[in-house]
Amino acid sequence: MTIFQRETRHKLMSYKKVITNIVNPRVLFLLATAFGSIAISNNAPAADGHIDEHKDEHKSEHQDEHGEEEGHIEISKENAQKAGIINATAGAGQLNKTITVYGQTVIDSSAISQVRARFPGLITKLTVNIGDFVTAGENIAQVESSDSLTRYDITAPISGVVTERHANAGELANQQPLLTIENYQQLWVEYKVFPSQRQAIQTGQQVTISSAVAKTQSSIMHLMANKNQPFITARVPLDNSKGIWAPGQLLTGSVVTHQVAINLVIDNRAFQSVEGKNIIFVTNKGGYETRELILGQTDGQFSQVISGLKAGEKYALINSYLLKADLGKAGAAHAH
Repeated sequence: MTIFQRETRHKLMSYKKVITNIVNPRVLFLLATAFGSIAISNNAPAADGHIDEHKDEHKSEHQDEHGEEEGHIEISKENAQKAGIINATAGAGQLNKTITVYGQTVIDSSAISQVRARFPGLITKLTVNIGDFVTAGENIAQVESSDSLTRYDITAPISGVVTERHANAGELANQQPLLTIENYQQLWVEYKVFPSQRQAIQTGQQVTISSAVAKTQSSIMHLMANKNQPFITARVPLDNSKGIWAPGQLLTGSVVTHQVAINLVIDNRAFQSVEGKNIIFVTNKGGYETRELILGQTDGQFSQVISGLKAGEKYALINSYLLKADLGKAGAAHAH
């Protein structure tokens, strides 16, 4: 140890003794603690403030970037129309109370014709086969009369499909049917109505006729009793000019028994499933926004709106799935 180091150490020991004699050690401890608390207190707000400021700034930036776009589809009215999106206006309506019945299609008796020769004779010509479509007045056979030995033509009495053929050229025609023609353009659906349903079913009521692949509207034309059967038959005309239906086809019928007036209804076709929720797209400034509604009773076609939509608001009805697709793209683009 050098002379300088020894002198410095001696001076420090002397100062320590002086301070110890003048100031109580307990007071020194309290002073040190107090000064330390002040230092910490002065520094803490700055650090916390910096963190909070950073959080608020990040939150604000995140909201500015995504908040306005979440649940919103930006699209002009012109582009929406070009895409085939059709809006509907929310308002009052009616819900149908229905009864479901089951039955099958039958051919009207006037739409079946059995073709016979007017006079007995030899069949010289038979030009149609099973499955052929014929037009009323069309020549379909020729017979040579046994009495006069003159030939005469046989024409189709109705338009329709040849479903049976009972003779051939070279055979004798007497009184037997040569052909059977059936017309399927107008069918009937015969529904079974059981005693528990009988009181609510009446002629004139609207019926939705449906199969697994098609649906149409009609109304009950006749109610007929059945001997030795516990049910009556409701006969409903079925337009088949497009050939959608077939004789003997099993069909479901939804009979409207009465209607209930509702202050605010929505067409169920507007709903789209997004993240497990049924939502609709309501028009707003610049496009559409998503809405989740609280619903009441429904008839399958329309639903009562309890909250989430106001009368007069417009919502996407036809092709709203296109908006759902855009919403999914926006969500994927902004995911972190």
